[in-house]
Amino acid sequence: MTPRTHLPPDATLIEVAGDLTEPEEYLRRLLGNMRFCQKRHGDALVRIGVTGKGRKGFSPSYRIDYHADGVETVFNGFGGTSHSAFTETNVRETNWSRGHATIQEVQRLYDALRKGPARAP
Repeated sequence: MTPRTHLPPDATLIEVAGDLTEPEEYLRRLLGNMRFCQKRHGDALVRIGVTGKGRKGFSPSYRIDYHADGVETVFNGFGGTSHSAFTETNVRETNWSRGHATIQEVQRLYDALRKGPARAP
């Protein structure tokens, strides 16, 4: 079987969260970037790069968008390992997912991860 090297074109962060390397740290840093966008523009959505490894243990690059006058607008792209901002060229040339997750969905995912599995009394 050939290993998958690309994610589906409509993949979302929520769908691949179980395959992230250090998911709690990845989501914490991603949420920090999303909150910065939300403070400046009122909301934040995240799309992931779909040409990453697509297997267990990866940290996809991501792009944060927001709505301005009903139009989805790019805030910036970020490296999945460093969480550093991309250049405009990197943002344009990366293959981003058509699917997205809201800041509220990412926060719920992060909170659930931090709680861990339910424990029997």
